[in-house]
Amino acid sequence: GILYSQPEVTKTAPDVIQLWMHEASRVYRDKLIEQKDVETYDKLIIDVCKKNFEDVDESVFQPEVNIYTHFSLGIGEVKYAPVASYTVLNNILVEALENYNEMNSMMNLVLFRDAMEHVCRINRILESPRGNALLVGVGGSGKQSLARLAAFIRNLEVFQIALRKGYGLADLKLDIAGLYMKTGVKNVPTMFLMTDSQVPDNKFLVLVNDLLSTGEIPDLFAEDEMAEIISGVRNEVKAAGIMDSIENCWTFFIDRIRTTLKVVLCFSPVGSTLRVRGRMFPAVINCTNIDWFHEWPEEALVSVSSTFLEDLDLLEPEYKPSVAEFMAYVQMTCNDKSKQYLANDRRYNYTTPKSFLEQIELYKKLLGLKHNELQQKMDRLLNGLLKLQSTSSQVDDLKAKLASQEIELKQKNEDADKLIQKVGVETEKVSKEKEIADAEEVKVDGINKEVTIKASDCERDLAKAEPALLAAQSALDTLNKNNLTELKSFGQPPPAVINVVAGVLVLLSPPNKIPKDRGWKAGKLLMAKVDQFLDQLITYDKENIHESNLKAIEPFLAQPEFDPEFVKSKSLAAAGLCAWVVNIITFYKVFCDVEPKRMALAQANTDLASAEEKLTVIKAKIKELDDNLAELTASFEKATADKLRCQQEAETTQKTISLANRLVGGLASENVRWADTVEEFKIMASKLPGDVLMITAFISYLGYFTKGYRDDLMNDCF
Repeated sequence: GILYSQPEVTKTAPDVIQLWMHEASRVYRDKLIEQKDVETYDKLIIDVCKKNFEDVDESVFQPEVNIYTHFSLGIGEVKYAPVASYTVLNNILVEALENYNEMNSMMNLVLFRDAMEHVCRINRILESPRGNALLVGVGGSGKQSLARLAAFIRNLEVFQIALRKGYGLADLKLDIAGLYMKTGVKNVPTMFLMTDSQVPDNKFLVLVNDLLSTGEIPDLFAEDEMAEIISGVRNEVKAAGIMDSIENCWTFFIDRIRTTLKVVLCFSPVGSTLRVRGRMFPAVINCTNIDWFHEWPEEALVSVSSTFLEDLDLLEPEYKPSVAEFMAYVQMTCNDKSKQYLANDRRYNYTTPKSFLEQIELYKKLLGLKHNELQQKMDRLLNGLLKLQSTSSQVDDLKAKLASQEIELKQKNEDADKLIQKVGVETEKVSKEKEIADAEEVKVDGINKEVTIKASDCERDLAKAEPALLAAQSALDTLNKNNLTELKSFGQPPPAVINVVAGVLVLLSPPNKIPKDRGWKAGKLLMAKVDQFLDQLITYDKENIHESNLKAIEPFLAQPEFDPEFVKSKSLAAAGLCAWVVNIITFYKVFCDVEPKRMALAQANTDLASAEEKLTVIKAKIKELDDNLAELTASFEKATADKLRCQQEAETTQKTISLANRLVGGLASENVRWADTVEEFKIMASKLPGDVLMITAFISYLGYFTKGYRDDLMNDCF
């Protein structure tokens, strides 16, 4: 280890002396089993230094911290130098632990003084050429965790076998062969971590013994695998300036494995297992550096318990230091009592760091459980007291509320009664108006039927006149300007033609101004303007022929020759005029028969419209009354619902007052008892951390002792 140091580290004699003391401690002190041997060694090395270095100040031999490590300047700065102080060392290791936890599964470590020293020792072994370690300590002392942290600082990958059902020697050989390929061919620095629980059969240690002693394990590789290995390292052998023979390549491979593969064994000293293995497999002892994990000192126990109690919110901050110190005291006391137990009764009782950690976890669990139970009991009683208090204070409020509800209920009843009267009045109005409307509706139906009958008669009679009107129109269609001009050009037409023209003259003459001269000359004068003449014929008011005209035309119609068929043989135009006169008179006579009926129909329609209008007004009034009635009915229903609701609320309030009075009266005596019980629970809660601490100490440590020892520990020690 002295050869690790650099010139700048050993500039003075005190530097060299402290380095020598450190390395001597690593070689001898770390292997000592008993604490008294460690104390003897510490005294002896100081005496040796005083004897041989008389001119050096004695303070050099007893420094506050004398630890040399390869990371004293920080992680990543490899330089074997002394650590300035435990504070500096703690900061470096805490940073390394945080980095480790970011990259790997969480490790919750408390880095007290002994733990930091063990990390430095393990790291020093891993930095040594072919450095393998045997970490000896009882379960729970932190061997694996500290070894992982030291390997992380040394930039080593960690490998552990994964035991499973049927895992045997052949499986271990495969795992070790994989490690050999990883470290020997790929040159990946690795730490092989092995614990007691991973050695189900001592045959496993045969391979480990060979690995530690020579590095060569018989029958580990098949011939083809060996050829692959030699081929894999051949170029590196050549690069190193060595002849690339098979023997040289294999030797290079084994040497690299022994350099890059670090074996760390974590064994327990309990029982005879370690002694037996040491005799059966010498390399486990001879080819490793031993680091013995002694019992945690009281300072370490207090530090660990304080750390784990920091996040315990149920424990008051002022109690945490005392609880941590008592837990450490219990562990130390039980250690001493176990030695006495062994001396007197020849029976072993092991109090390991794992026992101490289990004590802390049990304390936290029991404290939470008992606190919750006690809190639930207190909450139940406090809730009962609050209920009684609130019930008493609420009774008066409920009485006032009930009085208000009774007043409201009375008002609701009055409102509902008034609405009932209004609804009755409006219902009667609606009934009367509906009777009137029904009568009007019957009347309208009668008028409607009468109108329908009269309209049918008129249409039937008018249908009789329709052919005559169409015939007259057809007769006019036979007339045109040419044939009328032709007719007008006649010098002396036949008498039948003269009579037709005279008949037309009579019809077209103004009422009571029918000319006496109806001869051909007057007829020609009538037709003087053919277009105007035709227009008079077409627009003739056939429905209003004056009586004088009608009387004057009768003689013409009575003549046998006044026939369109007869006249047609004389003149086509005269025949059309004759047909027009005949059919116009026929249409007028029929129309005169229908006109009274039409007037009666018009009067009936007028009566029908008036009745319908009156019915519409009545129905509108009924609708308005119905709407008012519906609104009043809705208001009545709402008032009734409000009255029922108010009545129910009043009944509920009355029941609540009754129940509250019964509750307060029935539990009056319990009120005092519950209050006293709550005070007792509060006193118990204040003592709970101490009570649980005593229970935890008993459960964790005293179960194995006999009754006498238990009584002594509980009564005299705790």
